[in-house]
Amino acid sequence: MGAPEMEVLDAAQAEPTAGIVLYNAIEAGLAELRDAGAEAFDVKTTAGNKAAREFVQRCVATRTATDEAYTNWNRPILAQQKLVREKRDEILAAVKAIETPVKDQVDAEQKRKDEERAAKAKAEAARISARQACLNAIACLPRDYLSAPSADVEAAIRDLESPEYLGQRDWEEYADQAKETAETALTTLRAHLENAKAREELAAMRAQQEAEAAARRAEEAKADAERKRVAGIKERIHAIEISPSTCIGLGVKQIQQRIDALAAEAADDFAEFQAEAGAAIEAALGNLNTMLEAARDAEELAQLRADKARREQEERDAAARKVREEQEAKAAAERAEREAEERRQADARAAEEKRQGDEAEARRREQVAAEKAAQRVREQAGTLLALLVEARAHVPAGDLADRIDATITAAKGE
Repeated sequence: MGAPEMEVLDAAQAEPTAGIVLYNAIEAGLAELRDAGAEAFDVKTTAGNKAAREFVQRCVATRTATDEAYTNWNRPILAQQKLVREKRDEILAAVKAIETPVKDQVDAEQKRKDEERAAKAKAEAARISARQACLNAIACLPRDYLSAPSADVEAAIRDLESPEYLGQRDWEEYADQAKETAETALTTLRAHLENAKAREELAAMRAQQEAEAAARRAEEAKADAERKRVAGIKERIHAIEISPSTCIGLGVKQIQQRIDALAAEAADDFAEFQAEAGAAIEAALGNLNTMLEAARDAEELAQLRADKARREQEERDAAARKVREEQEAKAAAERAEREAEERRQADARAAEEKRQGDEAEARRREQVAAEKAAQRVREQAGTLLALLVEARAHVPAGDLADRIDATITAAKGE
């Protein structure tokens, strides 16, 4: 089905000439305005200021006329543009309505093809990934047997050599690569097998050597234990032999304890050396008993000497105690006499201090009484002086009058 031809309108040609004609008359007056504005206006004078204002009004009127001319010319053009835009929008909407169903079919078919290609690519990638994973598993198989026992490696080799190992799946274009990978893995596994056998043989040899070394160590330990046993018995016999020398200088109690301990020793405990042990015990006991008697005599002598020394010390202590007691009694008497003298002196000082205190208190009381009397005299002096002056006028001339005048003069300080 052929698509019908559609007529496309030519682009509208703008005709600015008509609009420009409107400005010819206005533009003709610009030269006049330019000449008039070139002259300087003396705006400080009334006439110059008026002329400048009128010029500005002419400019404003020119600009207003220019805007009005454009508006009057442009208004019908704007209306035409609106009609053309509306018609354009109607045509675009109609074309879109006709176009959309067909475009949706085209887009759906393209989407189906894209999804089909993506599914095929995904399936192919999964198939290749599965084959690569199987090849990688075969290539990595020897790593699992790097330190495995030889029996496990042999089993893995038999499994990989069997026709069923590669025949259990369709390798398609990877068949040759699978065979090569299997052969490489078999080569590596065979090397692992040789290593495993050598490792196991070495381990067996080491185990045998260790067993032989353990047997030697056991024999040596047994011999060492026997040597230590014999040395221990001989050391015990030697200790018995020298036991008397270790008791030199000890007291009766320590020597008796050693004799009792030695008597408890049984020759049968010394195994094949019981004869030597018996002789050593008998000789040591003889020496120790002799030392015991000597120790008893020495202790008895030491006790007698200690008793004598204690008695002599007690006598010296008693004499010294008597002398000390006499000295202490004399010192006590002297101390008592000093204390009595000190008390007498203290009593005398206290009595003197009391007497001085009483005298001071008496003097204080007398001073207070005198001060009070003087205060009373001062308080009455003015009255007495006035009375004396008043009485003088009634005393005839004579000795009494002279004495009254002298007293008045002294009281006034004249």
